[in-house]
Amino acid sequence: MRRQKEVKYMPLFGKKAQEAKEKLAKEAAEAKAATEAKAAEIKAEAKAQSAMAEAKAAEIKAKAEAKIAEAKAKAEAEAKIAAEAKEAEEAAAKAKAAAEAKAKEVQAAAEKKAAEAKAAAEKKAKEAKAKVEEKTKYTLAVDGEWGKLTTITTQHVLGVEEDGILGPVTTKAIQKKVGADPDGDWGPATTKAMQKFLGVMIDGIKGPETVKAWQTWCNKQL
Repeated sequence: MRRQKEVKYMPLFGKKAQEAKEKLAKEAAEAKAATEAKAAEIKAEAKAQSAMAEAKAAEIKAKAEAKIAEAKAKAEAEAKIAAEAKEAEEAAAKAKAAAEAKAKEVQAAAEKKAAEAKAAAEKKAKEAKAKVEEKTKYTLAVDGEWGKLTTITTQHVLGVEEDGILGPVTTKAIQKKVGADPDGDWGPATTKAMQKFLGVMIDGIKGPETVKAWQTWCNKQL
């Protein structure tokens, strides 16, 4: 009786087992599908996040490269400015040195020129003073008297020895100057020649008027 009962329920148990098995298989398939879907979703999300990360990294890299390029350009510009500033400073220093050298040169030339001008002025003043002194020394008083000073001045003007003696040498010099025969002997002919030379009355007498005229002429030659 018991055996019959077990046999009776065997098909029923097999059917339940099969259903349970199928159910389990279905659940496993569904779980697998859900797992695969979740994995695909996670993979897709991970891929998207990876792409975003890559994009963010690329953006950061681009920004970093831009900043590096900007910093490099700034550094190069600053270096260029510094180089130009140094070059300008060196040029300014050279120009300053050249200007100072030129200024010293000009100053030295000016000082030399001033010294030369001063020396020339002093020389000229000295010469002028000497000339004035000489002129004063030889200037005759137009008094019509032929004295020693008149002879010395005559000798000075005619370029002969200034000994104050109206000798043959001085007489010859006078005769040559006035156009008389230079024989060294003063006579009426010499006096007439002198009077003609001076433009006074020609009478052959060496009087005060003739002497005054000669003294005046000598003074004009000084």
